[in-house]
Formats: sequence, structure tokens, C-alpha cells
Amino acid sequence: MKKAVPVTVLVLLFGAAAWYSLTRPPEAIHELPLPQLTPAPQLTEQAPLTAPESTTVQGEAEAGPEAETPPEPLPVLTESDTEITQALAGIAGTARLADYLVIDQLISRSVAAIDSLTTRRVAVNINPIRPAPDKFIVATEAEALLLSTENFARYDGYVALLRAMDSDALVAFYRRYYPLFQQAWEENGGEGLFTDRLLAVIDNLLEAPDPAGPVYLVKPEAVYLFEDPELEAMTAGQKILVRMGSAHAAVVREKLEAIRAALNP
Repeated sequence: MKKAVPVTVLVLLFGAAAWYSLTRPPEAIHELPLPQLTPAPQLTEQAPLTAPESTTVQGEAEAGPEAETPPEPLPVLTESDTEITQALAGIAGTARLADYLVIDQLISRSVAAIDSLTTRRVAVNINPIRPAPDKFIVATEAEALLLSTENFARYDGYVALLRAMDSDALVAFYRRYYPLFQQAWEENGGEGLFTDRLLAVIDNLLEAPDPAGPVYLVKPEAVYLFEDPELEAMTAGQKILVRMGSAHAAVVREKLEAIRAALNP
């Protein structure tokens, strides 16, 4: 298997958070606190270990290599929420993941949402991410509507959570639980390897534009749309990066580019 990567968690964090909050009629949502994060321990470079001098007495048989401890068995997919949540909480350094995630069929929801990121919308019933707090904020300029920069702060907690997750620990997480993601992918009708689908999603996200000026909106009915037809034609995942603001999107892009490079060195 190729080197596994933390892209699943990246998409899980940002997969549908902005879509739901923009396209539904605005209403008050409880405010989520910033996660209380414990900094990940810094890895220090150590000198390579050298083999100790042999102390075997002449004529005495050398002991064979110590048997490796087999890994713990994976949980059943339908019963994996508790273990998956605990593992992610350990990596993130916070136990408040329930403030951000829907802890119900977490892997299956994530796989379905990831697959939807290159479509026009992510269905609410498969969304593994709780919506961003507070109301969607629209600014006005004369008679025009535009995306208010005050919206960007609504994603501070998600970005803080993303930054807190150690990449090496996430790699180990993905490698351990990959069979469950693959199972969910196949049960969702997917063909081939789930990691290949992740690559396609990453490529699509990295193609999202970074608007230099104000982002104008229209509201022909109950939801807001981008006034620019090219922006409105973007996929659901690309729209997320635009809505969270350039600074937050830059954090996500940097992570995704590193992950893409790791997948195809």
C-alpha cells in the first residue's frame, strides 16, 4: 500500500462545514468554543541505535528475534465511532470533537461527504461536520450583496483543530483504519481504492480560485449564490475554500499540497 496520509481527516474537518451554513436560510446557531488544544510533542532527532556487543557465551545458542506483538483487531465498521473518536481526540489534543463532528457513523459519513465534494452540494444527512457557529453574515455595498469578511472568524476553531493534528500521528491513524474507510467506500457504491478517490478530490480542491477582491452574492430565492457565474459553477469543495477566506484557505491548501506530494513523490 502507498504511504497513507491524513487527507481523510482534512476533508472530514472541512468537507461540508461552509456549504450547509451558506445555502440554508440564516438562523441562530449556538456558538462553538475554540478547542482546548494540547501542543503535540516535538520530535527530536536521535542518533541511530548501534547493536550492543555480543555477550553470548561460546557454545550457547543465540536467542531468536522476539516475536512482534500483533496489532489490535479493528472494530466493526458499524461499531467504530467510539474508537475512531477517541483516536482523533488523542491526535488533536482535545476531547471536544463532538462540538465539531457528528459522532454517528463517522467513517461512513466522511467517505460519502468526501465523494460529494466534487459535486454541486453535500447532502446535509451525510455531513460529518457540524455547521459553523452563528449566522451567515452578508455585507452590503450600495444595493449589492457581498460575502462579509466577518464570516471568516467562524472557521477559526476548525483551522485551529487542523493545525493541532500532528501529520505523523494522522498517517498512523489512516493506515490503521484504512480497511474501514475502504469498506465504507465500497458499501457506498465506490469502485477501486478509496485513496484514489481522495487524490481526485485533492486535485479538485487545489484548483479552487482565490478571489482577490470582494465576493459578490445574489439571493434569487431562499439561499445565497455567487454572483460570478464561474464561482457559482465551482464544486462544493471549492466553494468551501472561497467562503472561509484566503488566510484559512491557505492553511488548507498548504496541507493538501504536502499530502499530494507524499502520495506521489
